[in-house]
Amino acid sequence: MANIPRSDITWIAQRQGQDWRDEAILAAADWLEQLVPSNAWNARADAVEAKFQAAKEKWALGDRVPLFDPADEIAWYLHQARRYADPELRPDFFLPQGYRIVTLFRRIGQMLPTFSQIEGAEERAERLMTKNLSQPDDGIFELLVAATYKRRGWESVSFVPEAPGLGKRNDLFVDRGRSHWAVECKRAGRSGYARNERLAGEHMAERAHARSRQAGRPLIILVRFKEELHRIGDDYLVDQVETFLNGYEPYEWDDNGAVGVVYDVNWRNLHTVLKQDDIYFGSSRMAELLIGIYEPTMDFTIDGEWQPAEGRPLHATWVDHVSLVAWRSHSEEAARRKASHFRGLVARASDQLPGDRPGAIHVGYEAVGGNTEDRLRHWLNRDQMRTFDPGTTRLRMVYGNYFMNELVTERNESAAVTETMAWYPVGSAKGKGPLPNHLLFGDDDGLPGARLR
Repeated sequence: MANIPRSDITWIAQRQGQDWRDEAILAAADWLEQLVPSNAWNARADAVEAKFQAAKEKWALGDRVPLFDPADEIAWYLHQARRYADPELRPDFFLPQGYRIVTLFRRIGQMLPTFSQIEGAEERAERLMTKNLSQPDDGIFELLVAATYKRRGWESVSFVPEAPGLGKRNDLFVDRGRSHWAVECKRAGRSGYARNERLAGEHMAERAHARSRQAGRPLIILVRFKEELHRIGDDYLVDQVETFLNGYEPYEWDDNGAVGVVYDVNWRNLHTVLKQDDIYFGSSRMAELLIGIYEPTMDFTIDGEWQPAEGRPLHATWVDHVSLVAWRSHSEEAARRKASHFRGLVARASDQLPGDRPGAIHVGYEAVGGNTEDRLRHWLNRDQMRTFDPGTTRLRMVYGNYFMNELVTERNESAAVTETMAWYPVGSAKGKGPLPNHLLFGDDDGLPGARLR
């Protein structure tokens, strides 16, 4: 977080050329929605819109109520996908959550011709729309993996039908010539450890924000944690704030828990832009203007007092008080805990593979800030797989599909995804398995940190 600030961050959003449409996303939405009877889908879509509009009114009064019903999260995904893709609906695109939805739906739209060549793909998509309503990421990941096999030359790609009462089965069979593989897909959310780590950071940040408000002192706090966050204590950051408030200069510290800095907000960049533009309060764009740079790998929270824009209550037209806390975990012990979660996930997936053909597992990780550095994460995961015993399942290869949907801050960019693919041979297995060098969001061979717009 000590990068040199860019000199061009006070750009103003252009007023022309905002009537573009994203036809791939709209095609994906059309395909998925037609899998549900029209009357049933219309009722669900109306319910999402009504809840969102009611929530907007509450947000304008400072009451941050939920924007959607998590029991039908796939309907929220479609609501936001359409509001990004259609210029007439775009004023209701909720960037802080919608940014990670649009790249998924764009890729689905690009892959539509491929899905028609995969046995069971439409049935799997229908299940996404009618049964697993609260967990859409799992079904979307399965569809992306299946289409990637087909686009990479596998002659037959088929979803394995569910067999109620017979236990869980693997997701896919893929065949090409004399090569036959069983494939299982696991979309990894944050582990319980990672969720608790995030919560520990938020609790520390909340106390620092409260002290900033109480002191009437707008503050920036940037932290790199060395210790596991839950071992540090909720008062750790507010103690650093107290030390700063008793002095006059930016306060830097370096102890066993973390290295960091506290300093006063420089309003120049933010107020320069707010004089002409409204900005989502708490967004990556606001973080960039406050810090001078935005790093997608950081966790951050922003708190303050601001004036909602008329008709756009999710945007700030002016900010009177603000505090920002941004952090990353560099704890090696935290990284090891997350690698153990990876091993457990693979173990559960391996149990679903048959024993009559070699197996591959795809683990999908969507990074949302606060992640261990890639090199350490890959090393630990690879080490876990070298000692993993697949039993009788014939598991040979585990792929880590790591992707980060970016809260972009470029003037002429609205959505981007960074993707990294890693392969982990199991035990003494050799080679790169059935899908070497693949990407889920692009058709070319992957390069480290490939960025797809």
